Amino acid sequence: MKIDSKSKSDNDFKMFNVHSKDENNPEQKKNLNGKATFYLIYCLTVAVIGSAFQVGWNIGIFNTPFDVIKDFFNATHFKREGRPISDAKFDLLWSITNGLLPLGAAFGGLMSGFVGDKFGRKNGMLLTNILVIICFILNMISKFFSLYETLIVARFICGLFCGLFTGIVPLYLTEVAPQNLRGLAGSLNQLILVFGIFVTNVFGIREIFGTEQKWTFLVGVMIIIALSHLGMIFAVESPKYLYIKKHDKNKAFQALFRLRNHDTNLVDNEIRELEKERIEMLSREQVRWHDVFFKPSLRHPLIIAVCIHIAQQFSGINAVTFYSTRIFANIGLQEQWPLYATILLGLVHVITNLACTVIIERAGRKTLLVIGMVGLCIASFGIGFSRLLSKTFKWFDYVAVFFAVVYIIFFAIGPGAIPWVITAEMFKSDARAKAGSVAVFVNWFSAFIVTVSFQFIEAAIGDYSFILFGCLLIFFSLFMLLFVPETKHKTVDEIINEFEHQTFFLFNNKTKSEIVNF
Repeated sequence: MKIDSKSKSDNDFKMFNVHSKDENNPEQKKNLNGKATFYLIYCLTVAVIGSAFQVGWNIGIFNTPFDVIKDFFNATHFKREGRPISDAKFDLLWSITNGLLPLGAAFGGLMSGFVGDKFGRKNGMLLTNILVIICFILNMISKFFSLYETLIVARFICGLFCGLFTGIVPLYLTEVAPQNLRGLAGSLNQLILVFGIFVTNVFGIREIFGTEQKWTFLVGVMIIIALSHLGMIFAVESPKYLYIKKHDKNKAFQALFRLRNHDTNLVDNEIRELEKERIEMLSREQVRWHDVFFKPSLRHPLIIAVCIHIAQQFSGINAVTFYSTRIFANIGLQEQWPLYATILLGLVHVITNLACTVIIERAGRKTLLVIGMVGLCIASFGIGFSRLLSKTFKWFDYVAVFFAVVYIIFFAIGPGAIPWVITAEMFKSDARAKAGSVAVFVNWFSAFIVTVSFQFIEAAIGDYSFILFGCLLIFFSLFMLLFVPETKHKTVDEIINEFEHQTFFLFNNKTKSEIVNF
């Protein structure tokens, strides 16, 4: 079937003033619902494999072959100075190496808004692979020239492209999907990221690539993932980006026509929504960086987005991951079995993320977020008290394992994926990339703080660290309940309008002026 897309789209634009649509009409909302077409699935798949899987792979690349990397640092130091590296120096270098990834990702995330708006969502992802290539080269130099300094620098470069990907990809996923599939599409980012970490941990065990001779294969896989991202050449650019940012109506129509499998009615309805947003955007001043922080209509959702991302990282997910191998060792697992059990815990994480992807459009974002936070709070207290009681009653080690599994499940069904989805849904196209980049910066910088400081917190208060996380999660749970709006199946206008109906605590049906006058 061949159509004259230009004439078709021109006719559509003439219809805007003819058809008056009620944005609160349920039938109008239903008319924005679409199906998961083959081409939409293709675009989503190549986007997340080349980006989210890349991020997950590089996060987990140092986890399981830890002893191999420590031997590499030790051998390099011995060649230079004729003596093994001291534990104190290695701990310092290892802490720097691990901390540079989230630090680099924070700055990469901060740049993601500029890159996503300047080059587009699609081209922004493709250009980010230049950093992947640089990182790969530095890792190879480190291995073959015995320079652990380049390994450390490579970790920072790795952080930069991880931050860029986590900032740009959620924009693309939510902008190419129809309204009723936005949550599912957005949650794919976290699902594939977690899957990447899991696969890396599996391939990093001693029996596969976790040896001195084979560890470079783990690093080399990032190039294969980058090559798979070339599939984005055959994917379309975000229709919202084309229409709102580039003002290219014809290309936006053509992109939607392919994504919606020639469903002209659905495409017409989505084009009307885009035109409405474009007209509204042209009627006001262009959003600048300082507007995101000082303009009330943008500042309010930004504060909520930032707080959600802070809560995700300060929930203690890194602490549970760090402790998992030790917890399994305490129940009597020996040699490589604690590591295998940790990998099994990662599989639970992947399966639960998959469940979140399936139910997110039914349960809603806020519901899953609140349930997840409350569950994390209970699990954190459970791990903390179990670890303390295990010093007297050994069987409490098994209780700690149970609560660790519960923790992973509740993190995956809500706080793991929802922050990325809800952040993209709360802003219009002219502010989405800027607000998203701030949220990504905060998320990764929070991860940097937790990564660097946790070893000192652990040394100071030991197993009480989980009780500390539990106390923080009480406040996080209350915040999600009282301040976060539900964004499921709502247009950006409807979501923004809800902020006008929000009291100090809860969303209600009265406007702020009505509440004050009352």
